[in-house]
Amino acid sequence: MENIGANVFGLVLVEGFFDVAKLVEAGCRNVGALMGSHIAAEQIDRLEWMRSRIGFSRMVLFLDRDQAGREGARKAAHQLRGHNFEVCVFDWDLSIFWNDHSPGPLPNSIKDPADMSVAQLCSLRTRGLI
Repeated sequence: MENIGANVFGLVLVEGFFDVAKLVEAGCRNVGALMGSHIAAEQIDRLEWMRSRIGFSRMVLFLDRDQAGREGARKAAHQLRGHNFEVCVFDWDLSIFWNDHSPGPLPNSIKDPADMSVAQLCSLRTRGLI
């Protein structure tokens, strides 16, 4: 898969290093981990510094599917927007075509990005969702 940088897709933020590893395996090199479902002020400062250096266009919060991840993504999006970041939150409830089948939700067994297959992550990336 072509290595397309953060300046094209933006930056994908996940909760942990297993999520990062799985996205890297799927060809995403523009991913970083919060190391939890909360974003700290120091992390926002670092993201502002990164943005000033590489100018990424947007950020996708791809936190876990559980309540902590959903709430953390909502709060982090609010905080980041307050620092003039363009932020999207991954929609775990989306209906999408998987392997040319009719559209349907992500299986309930998938709880976080690391639970997804490389093919699923590549499909999300191709659709511009991550």
